Amino acid sequence: MLKAMSARPSIGLLLNPAMERRLRQTVPSIPFTTLTDWLDLAFFDLESLPAAFIVDPALLPPEHRIQTMRRLGERRHVPVILYAQMRPDLAPILLEMGKLGIRHLMFFNVDDDRDVVRSVLASAVLHER
Repeated sequence: MLKAMSARPSIGLLLNPAMERRLRQTVPSIPFTTLTDWLDLAFFDLESLPAAFIVDPALLPPEHRIQTMRRLGERRHVPVILYAQMRPDLAPILLEMGKLGIRHLMFFNVDDDRDVVRSVLASAVLHER
């Protein structure tokens, strides 16, 4: 179920709890909405006016990952930011996401400090509208 709905545009988060906690601590002033699964994300996109999505591609079952991310990439009105752990098995997935037009990426516990997160969010939201 969706949590933390607000009147102003929110950023939908589909992340593991540690990643979500890190973002909320890093930029507490940004309105985030927790999404529990990919279906939540689809409904949030249809029923709200999200400013962006921050998603961990590892949370999607491999057999649906590319198809779902392709659909997200096609919806250019809402920028998608990948937030992933730096793991060798994710490299092909991240490369495929780039081919699909998803251009924003942050790595968990590597480049997710306050300034980087704000910069990535600004770039994604301002340049993809």
